[in-house]
Amino acid sequence: MKRDPLKNRGKVGAKAKETSKASMTRREEAGPKQPNVVPAKMVDRQNSETFQVGRDAKTGRFITVKEAKRRTNTAVVETITKKK
Repeated sequence: MKRDPLKNRGKVGAKAKETSKASMTRREEAGPKQPNVVPAKMVDRQNSETFQVGRDAKTGRFITVKEAKRRTNTAVVETITKKK
């Protein structure tokens, strides 16, 4: 026996609308949205006096800062001053 795809379409659509309205109200209650993070331009990086680097705490190897922030137990984000 085949199912009729048009039979329960109204119920599903109404439920989806209800769910999306609920998520919209949750977003509004949460407060203002955080501003988008703008990546630093290369000029900004060259003119800065410090830079961050990730380091694996077990091996001492350098890793990306993004990876080091993700692995808080086994990695460290260090801020290093540039030599002049």
